[in-house]
Amino acid sequence: MESPHQSDLNTELLSLHQRLLDDDPVATVDFFEMTVLALERYLRYQFPSIGPGVDPDIYILATHDALTDYFKNPRKYDPARSGLMTYLRLAAKRDLQNLLRKESRHAIGRTSLDSVEFDTSDGNDVAEMVADGIDALRLSDEMTQGMTTTERDVFFLMVEGERSTQAAAAALNIEHLPVRDQVREVKRVKDRIKKRIQRRGLPAP
Repeated sequence: MESPHQSDLNTELLSLHQRLLDDDPVATVDFFEMTVLALERYLRYQFPSIGPGVDPDIYILATHDALTDYFKNPRKYDPARSGLMTYLRLAAKRDLQNLLRKESRHAIGRTSLDSVEFDTSDGNDVAEMVADGIDALRLSDEMTQGMTTTERDVFFLMVEGERSTQAAAAALNIEHLPVRDQVREVKRVKDRIKKRIQRRGLPAP
């Protein structure tokens, strides 16, 4: 059950949402000011550790990306499926995960260069380490080809060891469904992903 504060916030956001649909010229600014800090705090809470060398402004970048995408097409939001803040949180979370994956790619590139220039160990060890990292990224890209954005999110949750149905349901945007239906849909998607992995002769996560 929503608290009075949550109910009031949702009402205000839906009012701003309608103004966006009506092409109100200042609605974007009002909406941004109301949501940007709350979304950034949510991401910092959900991802308290982002790894060494990652731009600390990545939370802000992900928040801005999510809001910008929403402003471009507010009609993508369906009020019947979820609250608007929930919709934005999931969008911001996906954007942050995408940014973190890009950062991991860059980190592997930086590590390989640093190792070549400064590492005094056997060159074959360095080459194998870099090759393993590149192969892992290439494999992830190959594995996720043909998947929807939400299916890719579930795939990476599985790779990261996240097993909860709740997390997968959030990634699939099906939290509005009855729990039994959420469990059924999450299992269906995970089984499809596992079959894709097993066809490559790899153990499913």
